[in-house]
Amino acid sequence: MSTIDFFPGTSCEPLTSLHFEDIEEYMSENFGDCKFPQTLIDLLKRNNGGMPIQRCFETKNNKYPIKIFYDLGLNGTIILHESTNIFEMHDFYEDRFKNPYLFPIAETSFGDVVVLDYEGTPKDNPRVALWFHECDEHGVNSQPLEHIADDMASFLDLLTED
Repeated sequence: MSTIDFFPGTSCEPLTSLHFEDIEEYMSENFGDCKFPQTLIDLLKRNNGGMPIQRCFETKNNKYPIKIFYDLGLNGTIILHESTNIFEMHDFYEDRFKNPYLFPIAETSFGDVVVLDYEGTPKDNPRVALWFHECDEHGVNSQPLEHIADDMASFLDLLTED
């Protein structure tokens, strides 16, 4: 697995046991027996969200830069959807996704969202996809989801500086 570095000062406070209790409780209440993949937990332990230096990934259709990985900050600011707290971002996007199996983990510079897609995958190792925020005149996403990687570790391996 690739090591992802973050720009200094962009991550939240280091994780504590309280954060891990919050993860388990939130996932249990909202996703049943699904869990965060261990690769994501390891990334959050190392850097609790933030702006990655290795931020670009390619799909079969395009190249995308990640603006920020969401965090588990307890004291984040919330202005509309400007929070970077992973749970608050899930609450914000949940109805817009129109898919109960998606969980947001990062946002691109274009406003699209990198998500864990738990539909039909192992409960602790979901695939990673890109959810597009653009909608047509009827409020329907014209291309709501594009596959990025089969799992979180493969996704992190795709990230490059440019």
